[in-house]
Amino acid sequence: MAKNKQTNPQSSTARIETILGFAFIACVGLTVLAVLVILLAAFTNGSWVPVGLGLVPMLAMPLGFLFLIALLVTSSKRRKAEKIQSPTK
Repeated sequence: MAKNKQTNPQSSTARIETILGFAFIACVGLTVLAVLVILLAAFTNGSWVPVGLGLVPMLAMPLGFLFLIALLVTSSKRRKAEKIQSPTK
């Protein structure tokens, strides 16, 4: 069977929004997980913590924030385009 190829630009916008949303959730989840591991290691003398684990929250949280800003911008552009495209009642 052949795949349906959609030329609708809204489908690509929805795909970008989905990717940005999941990337934001992944970054925040990774940050929370890393912080929990660091706290657990601090309470158990910390001899087993990988060296670079402290950098994960410092890099993932700002990256997640950038993903969130990009998601808000693309979502507002899509809504503005839908508002202009649809006739007012």
